[in-house]
Amino acid sequence: MRKRNFSKNIQIIIFSVILLLWIFIPVYWIIKTAFSPEEEAWNLAPSSNLTLNNFRKIFSGKRELAPGEISMEEVTGVSLTISSTINRPLLNTLWVSVLAVTFTMVVSSLAGYNLARFVYPGKKFASSLILFAYVFPPFILMVPMTLILKRIGLTDSLFGLSIVHLAYTIPFATYMLSGYFMGIPRELDEAAMVDGCSRFQAFLRITLPLAAPGLVTVAIFSFVLSWGDVIFATVLINDVDKYTLPLHIGFFLYGGEIVDPGALAATTIFAGLVPALLYLTVQRFVRMGIVAGAVKG
Repeated sequence: MRKRNFSKNIQIIIFSVILLLWIFIPVYWIIKTAFSPEEEAWNLAPSSNLTLNNFRKIFSGKRELAPGEISMEEVTGVSLTISSTINRPLLNTLWVSVLAVTFTMVVSSLAGYNLARFVYPGKKFASSLILFAYVFPPFILMVPMTLILKRIGLTDSLFGLSIVHLAYTIPFATYMLSGYFMGIPRELDEAAMVDGCSRFQAFLRITLPLAAPGLVTVAIFSFVLSWGDVIFATVLINDVDKYTLPLHIGFFLYGGEIVDPGALAATTIFAGLVPALLYLTVQRFVRMGIVAGAVKG
């Protein structure tokens, strides 16, 4: 019996180690490659000549070679055709994400308040329909969204792309905020209206400030969803000057090969760093918002 338990524990340990390696080796490779010179980009071992050249390159378009260092063109024999910097894609991604978050906050806070405070026929159906929207994968919206944007003249537009992102940010945000609003006593709204506020003023001055953790939570999730979108950006954006970061990363893949692994790794780290830092800045509010929304919803 003891021998059988020992064998079972060994199997669990081996499986756990394999799982951890499967998860962390790609992360290790990205970090290692981002700080390695070009001739060591494909080495698995940590680099002995750490450098920030890859980060300088993605922002300035120029890369200074150390004495004796070989350029990637000499290593691969491929002339690089990728966009020189990530400055424009970065600004495009920020613009789309901020617009999507702004629209999401306005629409979902009003919709969430409506579901939490008012009673009317069909309310339960409407509430269920919001969650039902998540049953379908986002790509089935590509064709109808493309046709709608074409009709209103917003194809190949960053503004149009931000509007499309609302299709999957608003349902989540509305569901989350309606649960949070339910946890705020409606007597506070009624007291504000007795003091002379209209319903909308009570919503702005009383309910919204008390729902700050929930608002921060949905803003962060909406930003991350919009920031990492590839599906809609691939279909809707054709102009290279309007490429977002996820589309820009595709420049580093040519014929199934990675053209510049150092610049790719540096770009990937920066693309992931922005939402991670944003989350770490407001993580206290996010935790409060998730717990409150889950319990009260």
